[in-house]
Amino acid sequence: MPRTLQTTYSEGILYGLPTFPAHNSKKYTAIVTGSNGISGSEIVNALIASPERWETIYSMSRKPPKSDNRRVKPIAADFLNSTPAELAVLFKKESITADYVFFTSYLQPASPEGAGLWSNTDELDNTNVTLLSNFLSALSISQIVPKRFLLQTGGKHYGVHLGPTAMPMTEDTPALRVPHSNFYFPQEDLLTSWCLENNTHWTVTRPGFIIGANENAQINISYALALYAAIQRELKGRLEFPADLSAWDINKDLTYAGIIGYFSEWAVLTDGAADQALNIVDDSPFSYGKFWPKLAAWFGIPYSTPDVDPSAFTEVTMPRNPAPRGFGPAGKVYLKWTFSEWAKSPEVKKSWEILQEREGLRKDLNPWRRWEKIQEVWGALDAEILGGWGRTQTMDKSKKLGWLGHVQTDEGIKTTVERMVEMKMVPKALD
Repeated sequence: MPRTLQTTYSEGILYGLPTFPAHNSKKYTAIVTGSNGISGSEIVNALIASPERWETIYSMSRKPPKSDNRRVKPIAADFLNSTPAELAVLFKKESITADYVFFTSYLQPASPEGAGLWSNTDELDNTNVTLLSNFLSALSISQIVPKRFLLQTGGKHYGVHLGPTAMPMTEDTPALRVPHSNFYFPQEDLLTSWCLENNTHWTVTRPGFIIGANENAQINISYALALYAAIQRELKGRLEFPADLSAWDINKDLTYAGIIGYFSEWAVLTDGAADQALNIVDDSPFSYGKFWPKLAAWFGIPYSTPDVDPSAFTEVTMPRNPAPRGFGPAGKVYLKWTFSEWAKSPEVKKSWEILQEREGLRKDLNPWRRWEKIQEVWGALDAEILGGWGRTQTMDKSKKLGWLGHVQTDEGIKTTVERMVEMKMVPKALD
């Protein structure tokens, strides 16, 4: 086997980031969609950091993205409510070209009152497939064919939100398309067909739950974790854990938003990543049992470990039987309470209002203003923490292709909390 030589560098808490000497001085153009969001904004940041490669970055979102960088061209584009022809007119008006496309657009339609997160599967499918379909059709009309089209989906591809799935979660197992309604599947099929028709290439990336400081993120568990700790401090309470010992101990891979940008650039510039699906997680073993004391210390409050008395828990059986792994019983969740119910407490909401006033926090991000926000913020945290089955997404495939990037997950969360404090999204931690 021939020897492969490569150079890497580190930036803050990110280690082993790639360099691309063969692509320097190329002056590429890129389209980044969903650029106001938790992933798209980080992709823009990564491309901005490399002016030797990226000359023009067309930054697209429903609301005009903000940027002071002269190489970034902010464009307001509504992929859901515009026809492909209307989008093509916009692309022509803005003189858009694209060597590479990064598609991170995502919409989370409001769940019906009393329903759980992701329960409105038909609307999720219709909305998010339409986003991609309209965009691809507009590219065709505009005769814009990139060298590579990157689509970000997620770890729900493996059905882990439905119960225990095969561990670790690897990309090259088509049988893991567990039969269920999941817009990732038609999105992938739509993109691969479009690339085949246009003689170009695709890459699909699958992050886990994303940790990042972003005011526009519809689902952001780091925001919920910081709010929970801060409000418990205000209530002079403890950092209680709602689930059982299994949920406390098990590995649950997360994805720091900052590493998504660098990974996405690497994925489109790496020949071996063409026409491949790739996991992207921190590659840092993580459990809430190890993290809970750290979160409590940051906010200066005591914490509680899980109750060991089985009778203390309510047992909830997941509806998928057999489990998504393809055999075995349905997954079971053991809980004492949920963040969604905790957030509805008048005492909790009142404490948040006091914190907002006293610390001058932003009120336009109020996670209690509508029921759907309860689900997006607190329901997402329930989905993340409750459930005692593992969530390990291997990075082996990308490592074999040369990816060496890494971030320690708890450092990623702490950096995110500190940034949210600066953005006036959450109260200040102590540590």
